[in-house]
Amino acid sequence: MTKPANRRELVELATGFGLLALGIGLNLFSFSIAAAIVANPAGFVESWIPSQETPLGPHASFMFTVEGLVVTFQDGSQAGDSPISGYSWDFGDGERSNAQNPQHTYGINFRGVVRLTAVDTAGRESNAIANVDATPGIQLQGNSMTDPADIANGIGGNPTAGLVGAFVGLASVVAVFAMLLIMWLVGASITKAGWNLVKPKTETIRVRIKPKHLEAEPLYAEPSGIGRDQPLSPRPVPPPPPA
Repeated sequence: MTKPANRRELVELATGFGLLALGIGLNLFSFSIAAAIVANPAGFVESWIPSQETPLGPHASFMFTVEGLVVTFQDGSQAGDSPISGYSWDFGDGERSNAQNPQHTYGINFRGVVRLTAVDTAGRESNAIANVDATPGIQLQGNSMTDPADIANGIGGNPTAGLVGAFVGLASVVAVFAMLLIMWLVGASITKAGWNLVKPKTETIRVRIKPKHLEAEPLYAEPSGIGRDQPLSPRPVPPPPPA
């Protein structure tokens, strides 16, 4: 690197070093973001997808004990984000109850579905069902299962929200990678511009030579009869006089 000869060159050097530092810093910042993405790609993608958090409702369930025509029900429901505020039993024979742990006596042999609906203070519901067989002389115990209608609602409750979230997440990831590419290109351009100001410059020395004391020997025409295309020759020099 040559030593700066004037103030203009000093300014160019300072500007060049500043541009070099800016370009290299921009590239390093871009690479650090890219390295973080590569280290945890799943977390990066999830961080850009809008969360689809929904309030958690209750989960209804119950157990039952059959002794002939008498069935005792024991609630096993679990609350979600809000406490459970009410119960609704449908015994399958047209009778209902709002007790938490009811006991029901069937008038005749019964084989059917009993349903429990648990409701929380926010108005969210959950249903559980069980096949109950109540006949004289029978003794058995059983557990409920989640109502298939609740399962279907949970799977297809709001498919549009999931699609929108996935689209927004994909668009965000593409935008981030486009930003990284632009940062790399800009950083490389700034670095190149800074290096062009800092790198040693070749100096051109121009030398002008002026002709001086150039003499040319005169040419004379040849005698007639010689072709025009023949080259001219110098006039013969007479021999020197004898000594």
